[in-house]
Amino acid sequence: MSANVESMFSVREMPWHREGLVLDQHPKTWDEARHLAGLTWDPITESVYELVSTDGHGNPLYRPIEGWQRIARSDTSATLWINRDSYAVIDHGEMGEIVEAVLAQPNVQWETAGSLDEGRSVWCLALLDEPIVLPGDDSPTLPYLAITNRHGQPGGCTLRATAVRIVCANTFRAAELEGDRTGTTFSFIHKPGWRNRVVQAREAVTDARQEMRAYEALATELLGMSVTAQQRELFVREFIPMPPNGLVTDRVANNVEEARKAVRTILASPTTAPVAHTAYGLVQAAGEYLDHVRRSRTWETKLNRTLIRPEPLKAQALKLVREVVRA
Repeated sequence: MSANVESMFSVREMPWHREGLVLDQHPKTWDEARHLAGLTWDPITESVYELVSTDGHGNPLYRPIEGWQRIARSDTSATLWINRDSYAVIDHGEMGEIVEAVLAQPNVQWETAGSLDEGRSVWCLALLDEPIVLPGDDSPTLPYLAITNRHGQPGGCTLRATAVRIVCANTFRAAELEGDRTGTTFSFIHKPGWRNRVVQAREAVTDARQEMRAYEALATELLGMSVTAQQRELFVREFIPMPPNGLVTDRVANNVEEARKAVRTILASPTTAPVAHTAYGLVQAAGEYLDHVRRSRTWETKLNRTLIRPEPLKAQALKLVREVVRA
């Protein structure tokens, strides 16, 4: 698993790849943050040329290719991408400007920022000081506001509310996929006048914050719903049902029992045991099983289930736990 990090910083937590600067405090300004992240350079545009002939001395003669431009680094002049000349870059200074304008607050807490793939992809991540703390859960969910910017590449510059802490190429992509799946992504088209969309972006972030609060309310409700050991076992058996008699083989029966055993193990684990007596604990165990334990035929199937597409069995688990509690 490659981090593909060129430069970055993170606050307090060392990334898994152990690269970049680790700071004790959040940078106070975006200008400070971008310097620490190694984003002092900017994407710039230059003409693209084609070879047309040579002069009498064998020297090449070039002419500009109309309608195209080169996206390059201002520090090294390295080519990042070739694109139509209608494409307008959103540089690194403007990325911070977008976050500050959308949040409409002076003291943004810059959590991580950096450059990937030799500068072709860059990001900045702001911590929203609105942690979701649930009764009986000692690990708060930290919401972030992220901008991912692919210089000239498909995907462009996008703003998203996310719970993914971006520190590498993999988490960069995970945040993108999470935003696509949940609908919390707002894209700034690389065209002149993109600043006119800041108000729309602020509305999108407001909607995402409301979704987080709705999740907090649902989780708090589920934490208040106690379940007995009998109800917990009923949930496990209904969540992973045995096929009807006559259709089940010994192999299938063994697989079902192994899957049920895995859910029971999750419920008894140190992370789930404190809430295993609640409806919230059952839903969390179901989600952990579906995302991390259930077998997948291919890695593409697993990726689709966990990140790209909504998982219907998670909604079924929520419905089932309500039925079990009422039983």
